Amino acid sequence: MVYGPMLRPVVLFTALSLSPCLAQEQAISVYFEPLQGRDVAPLNNAIMAALAQPPFRLEMKPGPQTIVISAPGKVEVEKKRVSGTSYNFTIEFSRDRSSLGRSEQACGEQTLSECTDQIVLDVKSVTAPR
Repeated sequence: MVYGPMLRPVVLFTALSLSPCLAQEQAISVYFEPLQGRDVAPLNNAIMAALAQPPFRLEMKPGPQTIVISAPGKVEVEKKRVSGTSYNFTIEFSRDRSSLGRSEQACGEQTLSECTDQIVLDVKSVTAPR
């Protein structure tokens, strides 16, 4: 189809604005077991907020086909005068009691998005068709 020069931007804009509707991601059911340790509330809140966004559906309890996100140990919290609080921890991913993988995380109090972004990518990775 050939469109005139004035109509091309309108057609392109319409196609781009409709593409999210056409290619919506399927919801990913996740359950997050809060991290254990002192002073991890900001980290838990940031992870919960990230997992409450599409394409995720944050569940109140694990169920069949739900990705369970948990930490096998405590979060190492280090408080420094200049750089602030930093967090180091391991996250495990499982479904129906079968391990899907694990991820090492490290972020600071001011850069919690580094951890949450990585967790979001990891969940998408473990749920991708193989």
